[in-house]
This record gives sequence, structure tokens and C-alpha cells, in this order.
Amino acid sequence: MIALCSEGVSTIRNPLQSDDTRAGIEAARVLGCAVEEADECVTIRGIGRERPVSQAEIDVRSAGTIARFLPCILSLGAAGSWTLTASEQMKSRPMKGVFDALARLAPDSIRSLGRPGYLPVAVQGGCLAAAETNVSGSISSQYLSGLLLAAPQADRPLSFVTDGHIVQRQYVDITIDCMRAAGANVEAAPDLSRIVVEPTGYVARDISVEADASTASYFSALPAALGGSITIPNLSRNSLQPDIRFIEILQKLGCKVDWLGAKEVRISRPGDLPKLRGNQHFDLNDCSDIALTVAALSPFADGPILITGVEHIRNHECDRVDAMTVALRRTGIEVTERPDGWAIQPGQPRFADLETRDDHRMAMALTVLGLAGSGVSLDHPNCVGKTCPRFFDLVRDVGAVVTRVPTE
Repeated sequence: MIALCSEGVSTIRNPLQSDDTRAGIEAARVLGCAVEEADECVTIRGIGRERPVSQAEIDVRSAGTIARFLPCILSLGAAGSWTLTASEQMKSRPMKGVFDALARLAPDSIRSLGRPGYLPVAVQGGCLAAAETNVSGSISSQYLSGLLLAAPQADRPLSFVTDGHIVQRQYVDITIDCMRAAGANVEAAPDLSRIVVEPTGYVARDISVEADASTASYFSALPAALGGSITIPNLSRNSLQPDIRFIEILQKLGCKVDWLGAKEVRISRPGDLPKLRGNQHFDLNDCSDIALTVAALSPFADGPILITGVEHIRNHECDRVDAMTVALRRTGIEVTERPDGWAIQPGQPRFADLETRDDHRMAMALTVLGLAGSGVSLDHPNCVGKTCPRFFDLVRDVGAVVTRVPTE
């Protein structure tokens, strides 16, 4: 999205190969960017503040990040009229927080084409009228990140006010870091209660993307679940990604972690560790994308595991708290569902047919549960394409038995 808004040609090395990335690339093309793709590299000639394609329909598919970022970029930039649509799943995910914040800046920018507060919408650019807005971060940090990303292309400095409570706030830190690297002037209070962005625009740059810590969690979990060891390359121990904390959680569960230089980590399970260490409480409010992975490992501990702080994941691709509760109970595991997480008792999961609810993180976490237990059968396995299309191939590469079952 920064490359789209930049002047010049940006090069993105090691991009995530996924359906969500594809949605972003196609949106950039629709808006007039020249995009060239190679195996490990994408180059994008940005459109800056201009809108060479001032009328179009853009399908963001199931990409929540793109869905939250694009309305901001289009609303706060040059004049134009666009329609944003999405998959049925994305149409059910809340957008009200970002739409309300935009309405205070540009009252005529968003018009609902269906259920208010959700996609699809019509977006009008070139109608910025104010310089300050309040933003809620209690449901998703993407609302604030989208507004911040769009702000440098405005015609005036913009101020964003929050109550200081932002779920997964480190993603906002990453957003600000990326903006500054592309020439933006951003002043932020330490608690992010107030952020001011100057109308600097962006300059193109060459960037290498590190490994996705969220997706890496499923592979990092395999030694904890099965024994042995695994090495994850291109992941920095100083990463700003909140889900890097999963490495620390694995240590607390009893795994051995060795950093092999600055950007490679090896995780192994000691041979004398009969069960993972239980009787622990993990507040995952800032790193909730790993909540399902931690939940999948919890039955294999020697005591209960309490996971809290993740009420907001009820509003993700599905109600993830409920979905994991149902899945664990179906495998025979005793679990107490809380408004913001679970208390999970030790046990040996039995084989079960489980529902992914077409949620990529559910599918990958339940794979870990099945590998460590007695196996699972998953519906809608292709949903992993949202963030990791080769997930099952990679799991097979580390020795797991994965069988595709024909469906009628």
C-alpha cells in the first residue's frame, strides 16, 4: 500500500505469496500502478497522490488488511469514485471503526451499499474537510494503521486520537516504522494516544520482507508437538512483529530455543521432556494471531493452560474463540470458554472431523493439534491459501502424512 502511494518504483523482496498479497497487488493494478512480479520480488511503480484511474470497482476478496487500508487511501487522496466489494466472509467482518473515523475527516467519503458498517461501499476521494479524528483500536489495529498509511497523501497535517488501548499495537508500531522509512513525518505519543502525520507523501524504496512470524508459529510448534527440531530462517530475534513472542512461549512450555545469528532460530524439544509445561497463563492481547496455535498445544501440557486477552478474535475470519472451543471438545479435550479466551485441561485428543470455518488460522492450528494427537480431518483446507498456500506441502515436507480427501 505504501508502494502504491509512493512516487517512483518500489522493489519488495521476499513478498508473502498468498491470496491476501494477490488481492493487494490486483488492487494496485486496478488503480493504475505498473506491477511486475518475479519469484522472490515485486516491483511497483506508484501513483503518488494522483488517481489515474478515478473510477473502478475493486474486489479485496477476503483480505482484511487491504479492506481496512484501501478506503482510507482512496478517501484521503485525490478526487475519484470507487466501489469496494469483497468475499462473503469479508462482508461479515466489521468495518465500522474505520468508516466512522473517515466520516469525521471526510463526511462524504463513504456510502454503504449494503449493511451499514460493512462492505461493500462506495468511496469518494477528494473530500477531506477536517484535520483530526478519533479512532477506536479495541477491535482491530488495522483501523488506525490504515488511516496512518493514508495520511501522508492528504493536503494538510492530520491528527489521530485514540484511548491508548489498541489490540496488537505492535502492528501500528510496524506501520509507523514503514512510513518513516518511506519519508513520512510521524509524531506519536508513547502510548499512541495521539499521532500527527505531516502531508509529506512517500518516496519509493527497496525493501526486504522478513519471515511472517504468525505463519512461522505453526511450524515452530511442530517440535513442541512431535519432538525433534526445526529451523526457521529470515526471522529476526529483534523483530517488531508481535507474534515473535511465540518463541518465548515455546521456551516457557519447555522447548529449547537457539538463535543461530541474528536472523535464524532453531526450536527443539528436549528428549527428557515427557509433556509440555502446564499451569501457565498467557495474556495474548498484543499477539492474538498466535492464540489458536497456543490453544492447539495446550492439551499436551502437564497442567492446565489459561489463555486470555483475545476477545477481539471473535471478529476475525470467524469467531475464533468459539471455533476452537468446539474443535477441542470434539476431540475430547475439556475446555472452559471465557469471553476473552480459554482454560484448557490436559488430555489426549482423539481423531475427529473438525470445521475450519473457512479460516486459515483455524486450519493451520488444527493441523498442529491433529499431528500431536490422533489426527484430524479438516473441511475447507484450501482456506490456508489466504496466507500460506503451500502450508500442507510444507507440513508434508517435515514428515507428516497429509491426505487430500475427494469431495462430491
